[in-house]
Amino acid sequence: MDLATIQRVLDCELSVAEVAAAHADALDVQIRMLQLRRSVLRVVARRGSSPEETTLMHRLMQLSGEERRRLIDDFVDGTFGIVDADPTAVAVVHAAAPDLPDDPTSEQVAAWVELAELVGDEDFRARMRRTVVRQAAGSPLDIKRDAGEELMEFTRQKVAEGRKLGIAPLSDKSAPVINDLVHRFAEVLARTPDTEFRDWMAQQFEEAHDPRVDRDWRLVWIVNGWQVVPNLISVYPWLIQALRNDRAA
Repeated sequence: MDLATIQRVLDCELSVAEVAAAHADALDVQIRMLQLRRSVLRVVARRGSSPEETTLMHRLMQLSGEERRRLIDDFVDGTFGIVDADPTAVAVVHAAAPDLPDDPTSEQVAAWVELAELVGDEDFRARMRRTVVRQAAGSPLDIKRDAGEELMEFTRQKVAEGRKLGIAPLSDKSAPVINDLVHRFAEVLARTPDTEFRDWMAQQFEEAHDPRVDRDWRLVWIVNGWQVVPNLISVYPWLIQALRNDRAA
């Protein structure tokens, strides 16, 4: 204790317990800051970050928990703060807001930095809003609704099998898989399995898969320490690439 504090204790203005509690609180703040700095340094050491990226990480780490939360709230309000915003969609995003812990891992720090840059992009905000509003409304894409769950499940299995065998979407080995799927979709949808139909399929699946929106959710999972939920992120890109490659060929 400093002499002024000791004098206040002797004058019965403060108790030793109160002083100890205040010192403990102060140490908690210092410990959290040191933990954050340690995590940032580990990220820099692992990634060989540029001076600009290191500066950004340092700036973000100085934000308090409340300020970090406000950054995400601003993103949500800026993305959905309009008259026709779907309350369900807004609730979904708020419920999944990232919350960096006081002692984050280097992976969580890196995810938070990337996420902070992402939510500041206006184009991403527009894409995020379209995706979440559609999902919250439970509105499936036309191709998924019209094709039916049986064909969609078959598609997921075929693509998963191809990926497991190491078949690249742009390789010749993907052609039989894509040809089979195109003909199955064309039959169910009463369409002609020509180049135009392949292009339409690719566009439909591109609407379902926005890499940056998928990346946003993954970053949130990492920051919050949640288990990554199995999803179709690995299915759609392969299918789109294979369709585009086949169409170009």
